[in-house]
Amino acid sequence: MHLAISVLMAQLSLRNRIYGPWAGFEREVLGSSEHAGWVHYIGRRRVRLRKSPFLPPDASRSYVLPEDLEVNDDELVEFSAIGPSYQVRSLPRGSTLADDYEKVYLVESVKRLSVPMPRPYLDTDEFLVRTVINWRDGEDDHLDKSIALQLLSCPRTAIGPGGIGSQSFDLSGAPKALDQLKRSVDLNLPSEFSRPNPRYEMDFLSTPADLAALRRRVAGGAVEEASYNYLKMVDPSHHPLPQHVPTIIYNASYRPVTKVPDPDVIEFQLYGLWLRPVISEDMIGQIEKMLGAVLEESDPAYAGYNIDFDRDAMAKIAMALCRLYGKERLDEDMLSRSRQWFLVLYRFFADLRLNYVRPGGSSRVSPTDSAPSYGHDRQGRHDMTVLREINRGVNEVGLDYVSLAGLKKALRRKVTVVEIMDSLTRLIQGGAVISKENGTLFRPVRRYEPRLLG
Repeated sequence: MHLAISVLMAQLSLRNRIYGPWAGFEREVLGSSEHAGWVHYIGRRRVRLRKSPFLPPDASRSYVLPEDLEVNDDELVEFSAIGPSYQVRSLPRGSTLADDYEKVYLVESVKRLSVPMPRPYLDTDEFLVRTVINWRDGEDDHLDKSIALQLLSCPRTAIGPGGIGSQSFDLSGAPKALDQLKRSVDLNLPSEFSRPNPRYEMDFLSTPADLAALRRRVAGGAVEEASYNYLKMVDPSHHPLPQHVPTIIYNASYRPVTKVPDPDVIEFQLYGLWLRPVISEDMIGQIEKMLGAVLEESDPAYAGYNIDFDRDAMAKIAMALCRLYGKERLDEDMLSRSRQWFLVLYRFFADLRLNYVRPGGSSRVSPTDSAPSYGHDRQGRHDMTVLREINRGVNEVGLDYVSLAGLKKALRRKVTVVEIMDSLTRLIQGGAVISKENGTLFRPVRRYEPRLLG
């Protein structure tokens, strides 16, 4: 019994699947001819076939192509073949019986197959919910968005290498929150994707050695798509691998509802990873024009704080969203959605960089610090909204102090008066804001930097 449970709790291996989960296109190829699969060249006229685009080819058999027949690498085909003959690879000492051999087939003709793309069982909204099933209030921190983007990645394009990079922030005050984040992502990540993989891999970076190894693989073209998540703060003056989205634990709390991989989440990821959305020159031009305007709209008050993001962040988010919504081409709708997601995620990012974190250390704030302790278990859900507006008034408009009346007016559609007052109380008590004139004028503490663990 204990052995069975431990097996269930382990990551699922795509190679060892017996009854799934398979993506729809895998199921159709598996159910077709034994000589169908994706082409992988091993010699001038010799190929092997893969039953899944995410696994190595079947090493037990190979096919010899005639001189007048051409197929492309990674093309989905069905061969008409004769054979097999047997190519002995090794013989036990003193024996005439091979213990290792390969079946070799001679190809007579080829049928090119279109890749079947039946939709996965989950729809987009269900997939987002399932990705954070082990996180209470995960949607409040947009964990569903950031995790989904990293799992679905984005393909290599003319804009740049494939993959989504992220920086994790833990401001929850909970012990081991970042370890729990990694565990919850790994749960629904096939084991082949959590180690070096030429097609796609998801890496958590905690040490310089982790970063150096992945950087070598990306620079050398050894991996087509690499998503990665920094679990340590990164110095903005030195970004060896760029960041595209933040991953934030703020209101969310870990709750292990399930310890078993979700086959529907894995199927959705495989479906998404197979899509390679096309991005036109026109779309590239629109993305480039949009970047400057979006930065200003996202956080004009923070322009002096060197808030950094990769210049390709919006394009990468848009391509990942194409996979999330099952789109084969980047269009206006996906670009608009990427803009919305970018703004939501980077408002969080700007707030945290300004008020809670400093590069080079852990991104976990200690709840036992003797320094100002705002930002752990006493935080309120509207505190950052109020603090952001105070920062805007001082840093963008140039006010010495922001008035209570101004806050109420600016936030009237987002936060009630009672919630504003509650947030101001916590911000002042926590040392993030100072007030004067009987609590009617406010400004941020400019050098508010809690000590960090690590």
